[in-house]
Amino acid sequence: MLSQMGKNLYAFDIPLPGSPLKWLNSYVIKGQPGQRNLLVDTGFNRPECLGALLKGMAELEINPQCTDVFLTHSHSDHSGNAAALAAEGCRIFMSKTAYLIQKTNMATWEIKKARAVKEGMSADIIKTMFASNPAILYRPGPYEATELSEGDVLQYGGYNLKCIATPGHTPGHMCLYDEEKQLIFLGDHVLFDITPNISIWVELKDALGDYLTSLSKVRDLPVKVALPGHRTLGSMTMQQRIDALLEHHKNRLAEAEQIIKNAPGSNAYQIASKMTWRIKTKNWEEFPPGQKWFAVGETMTHLDYLLIRNRILRKEDKEGNRTYFAR
Repeated sequence: MLSQMGKNLYAFDIPLPGSPLKWLNSYVIKGQPGQRNLLVDTGFNRPECLGALLKGMAELEINPQCTDVFLTHSHSDHSGNAAALAAEGCRIFMSKTAYLIQKTNMATWEIKKARAVKEGMSADIIKTMFASNPAILYRPGPYEATELSEGDVLQYGGYNLKCIATPGHTPGHMCLYDEEKQLIFLGDHVLFDITPNISIWVELKDALGDYLTSLSKVRDLPVKVALPGHRTLGSMTMQQRIDALLEHHKNRLAEAEQIIKNAPGSNAYQIASKMTWRIKTKNWEEFPPGQKWFAVGETMTHLDYLLIRNRILRKEDKEGNRTYFAR
């Protein structure tokens, strides 16, 4: 459904079949006649997503040849149709780091899988998960992009959008902020009725630490209009939601520490099985493989955070298998 969010500013939903995220919020700033338009994020590389994307563009009467596409980050639900839009004549923009990750995506997946095995996740679960992983199945084809850096400004339809690097959810995540209009495109940096997943990355040694720093970086920006990549705004201001996210991760870290104290020598998979998750299953055994991957990945980022700050210990045997102990 097409909605007007402000002057020259529109949003429409792109369905994400098979994803618990349900849909992506794609945004458009429509330029004046003779000026270029801006589209933010694209959905998976699959017909349902591309169809909804092109329908929204058609309703707004924006021509791909006069439209630039900004990708907040490299996840496939945000970048999947970049190649298709580039083929239609759009120009693609994203952070330098995100573009590099997009080009080396499959190589880093192999490194992530190897670590997950060391942390106690079975190769069978990983194999099952990857066979149906939408992040891999619906990733974009090759495309060229213009690389953006912190502080760059994009101008469309009366908006002056400053690029703000917000690593954590992904290494190259970037938000766009209009100081005068107090408006921000958030991607998956801040979501209001679900918690952004913070998982392991080859490029980030302390993904959770980087994410918390990035939250604090934007917390005090004057914002009247916050535009998240998924779901709805709810009743919270951006500051209130960021404070809730900071508190959430503080509690998760304390929970992980307590689990390790109660069961010293546990691996990340075992620790994840005892963590609190908002998912409608009876127990850990019923978690779908994809959700186990997310849970173990997020657990690892919390363990990395605790390790770097000397709050826990990690031991590794001759085969590289890792276990955790309280200090």
